[in-house]
Amino acid sequence: MSIRESWVHWGIVIVGAVPLSGASIARAQVTINASDMFNQVGQYFRAYANDAAATVPVTGLLGTIGGPQAWNFATGPTEVVYRFDYVTPTAGLGGADFQALGAQVAEQKTDEADLSTRSWLYFSQDPAKGRSVYGFYDPVFSKSQPQSVFASPLPDWPALIRYGDAWHGATVFDSEITIIDDEEGEYSVPLQIGYNSSATVDAYGLAVLPGLGFLDCLRVHELVQYDIAADIGLGGYTPLETDYVLNYYWLCPGRGVAVQITSQQVVGTPPPDSLPGGAMALVRMFETNHPEGGTPPPETIKGLSISLGKTGALLSWTKLAGVNTYRVDYSTDISKPGNWQPLPAPTTNNFLIDTAANRTNTPTRCYRVVGF
Repeated sequence: MSIRESWVHWGIVIVGAVPLSGASIARAQVTINASDMFNQVGQYFRAYANDAAATVPVTGLLGTIGGPQAWNFATGPTEVVYRFDYVTPTAGLGGADFQALGAQVAEQKTDEADLSTRSWLYFSQDPAKGRSVYGFYDPVFSKSQPQSVFASPLPDWPALIRYGDAWHGATVFDSEITIIDDEEGEYSVPLQIGYNSSATVDAYGLAVLPGLGFLDCLRVHELVQYDIAADIGLGGYTPLETDYVLNYYWLCPGRGVAVQITSQQVVGTPPPDSLPGGAMALVRMFETNHPEGGTPPPETIKGLSISLGKTGALLSWTKLAGVNTYRVDYSTDISKPGNWQPLPAPTTNNFLIDTAANRTNTPTRCYRVVGF
């Protein structure tokens, strides 16, 4: 259904001169946050895609786990042009129902050559929790019941996405399948579909997009499992089959999901990661009015302080989420960037300085804490 960057954190404390100061962080891989995604009414993007009737070879396009690496999506199928507009929920069919559940925005998808295929995805974006999806209206998914409301909101994307991150999402929704029988004619069978997804940010690098040039990106590997049951008149729902779809999508600052590759739907067994049989869909963004991605606000080590004792000093700070390793450095002259010297690595968010062992003739000594 869904159509983290390692940062160095550091702070500095100067003994005998300035009690506490901080410094901004240096960037490594890219981080994607809510401002990079499409969640404001009035935003839009257009994307090239393949004809749904044919699979797309993707050998050489997927890349590998890790990075940095580059993906060239400048060329590819252009048979279909989709336009994605972000509108108020009530602008979409069935939107009032989803707005009552908490949806704030609707993603309106239009095939520019066939307006009858228009569909809507209803969601909200919480700065702390991420994106939650409430359901969709899609006549292509189900002709007889195009509107499907999720039993519980689907946690689609977290608030921050960085290389190495992983998340899961699950919900249940009702739908119908239309069956044409020579004897009974056309009729609909109620379905209950359990949706489970497992996503990992497994690669990073640069992606080249048609019309947009090259951008920093993260690659997400997402496996979706559909547990399908049908009401065939035996009292309740009878399990029919379990289907799998594998999605790869590339997230870029200010562009959200800039590229998505979706496997064919497979019964019983997940598709192989390399997609040797090709993909069901290759969608590539080429135009948008979304603002350019910006650099996330600087972060510092929080609560950095030093306590002096008779035989030593205790340096302590607040633990940062996602930071597992710290380093303490000292300098006798912070005007010289190369003057920092490492001390033994701390095992937690404090460090005992033996002033007898570290005493020098310099009246001021500076310490900094670096987190990875």
